[in-house]
Amino acid sequence: MVDSTLNVVMIGPFAFKPKGTVSVRAFFMARALARRGHRVTILMPPYDNPDDSGRTWEEDGVLLANMALSHDNAYSRLVVPLQMARRAVQLKSDVVHVFKPIGYSGLAGIYLRLFSRRPLVLDTDDWEGTGGWNEVNDYSALGKRLFDWQERWLPCHADAVTVASRTLETQVWGFGVDPARVVYLPNGPDARLRGQPQVSEVEKAAIRDFLGVDAAPLALYLGHIPAGTDLDLAIDALVSLADRLPAARLVIAGVGDGLAGLQRHAQAAGVADKVIFPGWVEHGQAHRYLAAADAIVNPYRDTLINRAKCAGKVVSAMAMGKAVVTSRVGENLEYIEDGRSGLLVEPGDVGALASALLLVLSDPGLAEKLGQNAQQRIWAQFDWQTRVVEVERAYEIAREGHSS
Repeated sequence: MVDSTLNVVMIGPFAFKPKGTVSVRAFFMARALARRGHRVTILMPPYDNPDDSGRTWEEDGVLLANMALSHDNAYSRLVVPLQMARRAVQLKSDVVHVFKPIGYSGLAGIYLRLFSRRPLVLDTDDWEGTGGWNEVNDYSALGKRLFDWQERWLPCHADAVTVASRTLETQVWGFGVDPARVVYLPNGPDARLRGQPQVSEVEKAAIRDFLGVDAAPLALYLGHIPAGTDLDLAIDALVSLADRLPAARLVIAGVGDGLAGLQRHAQAAGVADKVIFPGWVEHGQAHRYLAAADAIVNPYRDTLINRAKCAGKVVSAMAMGKAVVTSRVGENLEYIEDGRSGLLVEPGDVGALASALLLVLSDPGLAEKLGQNAQQRIWAQFDWQTRVVEVERAYEIAREGHSS
């Protein structure tokens, strides 16, 4: 455990929203560190949210600073990472924590490794290269080669590595990184959800009225919708439920490159009237949407991406005491005890997904029991206020290794 106050600079891969790596992972770590007396600044390149260009604010003791970035182009991709690296040095950081080995943040990490002596920690929360997001996102051939190289080079040259999943832990070991320099840090719940006033029935009714679902059995997905999303499985499960629970409704709340495809899929499946797409939900409203739902659904296929990821959406739902229906893959096996703190189904199995949804949507008592157990488990095992000592341990490893 670190026995002194640190000046920590975190470098994010993109804007605070709509994606979750900064707002859900880096920020939750940063806030827990700030509560232990550390000074934390998060630098971000808001290429995916230009409205935040140059914007700086403080939240819960953490300084959040966006670089001036109005266009995502080749020039920005080279220069803005250099600016973030220089800013981290100018802030006289005791340690720099880079989130994601690729893109803007990854290049900033490379600049820091090559041209500075700051202790460097790399965080990886997704499988980015070959077999991962390289196969899903519309990157150029050169971009794919670069990201694959970054994903392998930076962990080996960082002073310590934090990983969000057991799969990523194994991946980093496979790159040749000393296991003693790798710290397992799965996502934890938002501390603001602890002790938060219970969402009233009036508030729940207001959300349901806005969504147009009234008292219908309601399954919810809330979060970013990337290209290659597996939420088509949830839509197909709703189709399968048509005869057994015709009143059931599915809300897919969020934005992203995969949204348009899901809307087309719902239309083609004949359930466009039963699938609601309300768009982006502000962080301050998310807990109300979760509370208004009868169950949370987050299906996956068995892919390297899904084995490696650590879904903050599952964590938030459990923290709110909601019954979660998800797939038996990756970190879901760490979070959920099947049949006790949620329901796990085989990856890609629409029939099993539909049957699990039928159980929780038609039995409020079961849904309540699963939710209560989920809430108890997630706070007891994955609270950032407890696990922050592991973040500090990663920083201690980096500083000791850098000075040796």
